[in-house]
Amino acid sequence: MPDLHWFTIALVALALTISGGIGALIYAAISAYRNRKPRIGRRVDNFPSFEDTFGASCLRSQITVSDGRRDYKYEDLHVVQVQIANQSRQDFGEYELGITLSSGDVAIYIEGQTPDRQHLVKQLKPLTFAEPQSELDLALRPFNRDDLYQFRLLVVTSEGGKEPGPIELTSPQACQLIDMPTVKEAVKEAAKSTSLSVGPFQISFD
Repeated sequence: MPDLHWFTIALVALALTISGGIGALIYAAISAYRNRKPRIGRRVDNFPSFEDTFGASCLRSQITVSDGRRDYKYEDLHVVQVQIANQSRQDFGEYELGITLSSGDVAIYIEGQTPDRQHLVKQLKPLTFAEPQSELDLALRPFNRDDLYQFRLLVVTSEGGKEPGPIELTSPQACQLIDMPTVKEAVKEAAKSTSLSVGPFQISFD
């Protein structure tokens, strides 16, 4: 009987130890989940330049932009679209976003598209045709879960005919910036899973 008594105590002690270890693991997992950085999706798409759009007959010297007071002529203009999406479960009253262009590239204009009129975009650094910038600082107010902001930039490259270099998106706030598929990548992926039936034949785009 004494042996059985000590055996029971040992089993109870072992059970308590195991349950305590499992509890510690669960607590650690919950803490890691709560403390993880919010995921913010980002996408940058380069669209064809004005020369590519209108053809070789459109001379670079013909690209003129006016602010109502003065005309500005550019040899080559590119349209770049930037998207930023809150993929986390956290709401931001204000979210600061930095857009940094490659060396030699400058933006002469930026246009923001917000989900609705209650969502605002503020430029923290002035950007005009007369004062192009390679570094843009924006404040998104608010930036709630599932919100999507879009920006279109007119970019002048350092070398005519050359596409803009890589554009970096950053934020001083604690978050994890995740690359979203570009438009080209999304179309390519969709084409892979598309098939057409032509008579007895099945055509796929793999």
